[in-house]
Amino acid sequence: MIRVLAVLVVCLCFGFGLAWTWAAWPIAPGWIGAGVLILSAAAARRHWDRRRNAAGDEPGPYERLAWHSMAAMAVLSSHLTASLATGLDIHVGQGNSLATDNWTLILGAAVGWILMRPRAMQRDERDREMAAQGAHVGLRTLIALLIVLLVTLGFAPVAMTELLTPFVIGNLLVVIIQFGLLAGFVAQLIGYWEAARPDHADG
Repeated sequence: MIRVLAVLVVCLCFGFGLAWTWAAWPIAPGWIGAGVLILSAAAARRHWDRRRNAAGDEPGPYERLAWHSMAAMAVLSSHLTASLATGLDIHVGQGNSLATDNWTLILGAAVGWILMRPRAMQRDERDREMAAQGAHVGLRTLIALLIVLLVTLGFAPVAMTELLTPFVIGNLLVVIIQFGLLAGFVAQLIGYWEAARPDHADG
C-alpha cells in the first residue's frame, strides 16, 4: 500500500508543480507533463513485461488500468486545482497556458494508456470486485465534495461567492469529478494490494 500512496503523492505534487506560473519552463508545462506521463507509461509497460517473462506475476490488465488512471488523474486534478488557485483567468488565450496545459495532459494520459494497454482486456471476478469497491469509494467521495461545494455556495461570505463565476464553478465541478474518480482508482489499487497479501490468500 505504501507504493500506491507514494505514487499518488508524487503525481499530485507533480501536477501542482506544473501549474506554478513563476517557473521558467523551457517549453509549455503541459507538454512536459504529457511527456512524463507517456514515458512513465512506456517504462511501466516494459517493467511489467519483464516481470511476466521472469516470474509471471505482472499486474492484470485492469490493475494496470487502475495504476495508469490513478497517476494520470492525480496529475490532472492537482494541476487544475492549482491553476484555479492562482486566481488567474484560465480561459484559453488569456496570457497563460494553464487551460491548454490541462488539455495537453489529457492527451498525454490517453497516449500513455495506448502504450501501456495489454493486447487482451479480460476481466475476472477479482477485477469486478475491485471495480465495485472503487465505484463505492468514488461515489462517496463525490457526494462529500459536492456537499462541501453546496455549503460554500450557500453560506460563504459574499466577498468569496462573488469570485465563484459560472466558469469557476464549472471547473470546480470538473475538479470534484476528477477527485471522485481518483479516490476510486486508489481504492481499487489498495484492494488489489490487499488481495495479493499472503495472509489474505490464506484466509
